[in-house]
Amino acid sequence: MIKKYLLSWAILSFIAFSTAQAQKLTISANHSDAKFILLNDYDDSEKQELGIGTIEYKLEKDSRNRIKITKPGFQPVIKEYNRDLKWDKDQRVSLDARRVEISAEPYDADIYVDGRNIGKKAIYLVIEKDRFHTVEVKKPGFAPITKTYYNSPDRETPPIKDYFELKDRQVRLEVLPADGVVTANGVSLGKGNQDINISLGECVTVTVNKDGYVEYTKVFCNKPETDPEPPTREQALLSDRLVKITTNPTDAIIEIGGRTVGTGSYDLKVPSNGSVEVRVLKDGYVRYIKNYYNQANMQEPPVTDYIEMTVDEAYTSSVSSDLANVRITVPVNSQYSSEEAWRILSSIITRYFDILETVDFNTGYLTTSWQVENFQSSVIRTRVIVSSGGNSDQLAYAVKLVSQEAYLDGRNQVTVKDDEKFEDWSRILKKYEGLIQEIQARLQ
Repeated sequence: MIKKYLLSWAILSFIAFSTAQAQKLTISANHSDAKFILLNDYDDSEKQELGIGTIEYKLEKDSRNRIKITKPGFQPVIKEYNRDLKWDKDQRVSLDARRVEISAEPYDADIYVDGRNIGKKAIYLVIEKDRFHTVEVKKPGFAPITKTYYNSPDRETPPIKDYFELKDRQVRLEVLPADGVVTANGVSLGKGNQDINISLGECVTVTVNKDGYVEYTKVFCNKPETDPEPPTREQALLSDRLVKITTNPTDAIIEIGGRTVGTGSYDLKVPSNGSVEVRVLKDGYVRYIKNYYNQANMQEPPVTDYIEMTVDEAYTSSVSSDLANVRITVPVNSQYSSEEAWRILSSIITRYFDILETVDFNTGYLTTSWQVENFQSSVIRTRVIVSSGGNSDQLAYAVKLVSQEAYLDGRNQVTVKDDEKFEDWSRILKKYEGLIQEIQARLQ
């Protein structure tokens, strides 16, 4: 029995010895320059370099026999050869997954892989065989950088290291109203909110347009040495309104606050929470007055306004004259006595004017009452003032035909006594056109 036991023990010991003796492996990599490194048993620290491309390795007793196979640009592979297991003598190791060491500046920029935030400053990107990954580096206020890495033979080989530096700036433009059209350096970017990229050392002129609104314009520069850095966010608020005014006739004068701003057309800006009064004038047409409001609870201004002016009856009922509001001296023919001349003068005037307000033969002074004509656009008042004129040797009268106009604003009434509202008018109503000439013809 003892002999049988000893024989079995001897056979097992021989087998174990033979197995131990057989655990010498030939390990080769699929890259001839791959490096083999023996690792410490309880961490990934390197213990000993074993060789390059292909090695022969004898499994060690009391060791995990952990070997790392490395090559720059590839994800390392760690193999563990348990001494108690039977291994084929020839071992093949493949390095297939690519590895890219990615670093980024600024160091607080976020690194995304396929949309997931992986970290900051630096990462290792592993790309399995026949796969690809997209890396994006982002930081608020900077234009992001995106790159896709492929691990396939028909694509560009990924680099061992890659460096992302965010230099171009980015402004998030928030547009109100949301359908405003954004352009950058004349190139349309679309409607609504946009990301404005500004290359290092460059400037970008941004405009936002919407019909009926004053254009928003701003220049953003990315010149760290000379200009302050652009904002991370900017609000493009279109609040001032824009009315494109055109007139008929096309040569009508457009006034704001008494100042001529255009002829025939004008782009009117109505400030936020404000209003603007516009006047349109042309001889022979009714003066046009309109207020445009950009205020809450008021009708919003139109995008365009076409002003068709109405012919002024005061103009068609009058003639231009250089005799209006001027003292005209009329010498009296010596064949007339002063009484006869006064009678002729008075009779002529009373045919044109119903009421004489002041009559004084002795001083040769006569005034008529104002005669008033009301038109759509204005009130015209006319009177005659006569005084003695000439020298002491000859009888003469100074005749002044006063013609004045007061514009109607549609809000306030005008009476003949509102002197402050009347101004001299360079025209004479047709009914008085022949007055001065008749006086001159009859007395001279």
